[in-house]
Amino acid sequence: MIAMPQHCPTVPTVLYIDDEEENRITFKATFRKDFNVVLAADLNEAWKVLEVARVHVVICDQRMPGVAGSEALRRIRERYPQVHRMLITAHADLQALVDALNEGGVCHYIQKPWEVDDVRRAVAQAWARHQAEMERKAFTEKLLESNRQLEFALRQSLLS
Repeated sequence: MIAMPQHCPTVPTVLYIDDEEENRITFKATFRKDFNVVLAADLNEAWKVLEVARVHVVICDQRMPGVAGSEALRRIRERYPQVHRMLITAHADLQALVDALNEGGVCHYIQKPWEVDDVRRAVAQAWARHQAEMERKAFTEKLLESNRQLEFALRQSLLS
């Protein structure tokens, strides 16, 4: 069973995908005070989380059985393009990085073993970009609504 975070709009929700349970436990223990952490062992568990939780950042391990991290991030990008994606790996794999950048649209690459401050900084940057995108979207929607109202008023004045 997947434990869902309580919604907290002042901090990002981060989905950490890693097939190694010890890595998931360590990640959650390290960052539970910094942001809402949700864990998944594979892409199937990740889909379940993404369907019910508002996830802002996905951090995915590259080397997992079944689906590589770069491929998982590509698939997540297709369904949830607003989610910021990061790849994490202990192995220097240039092709995986290229795939993750080109197909998965990753915003950050994290080398294992990760540095706590580097992960915090990367998530903070992704969270700031997410908030800016949401503000732009809300502003655009307000402008479109104002435009519709002005067009309606103009039509009304032309018809009268």
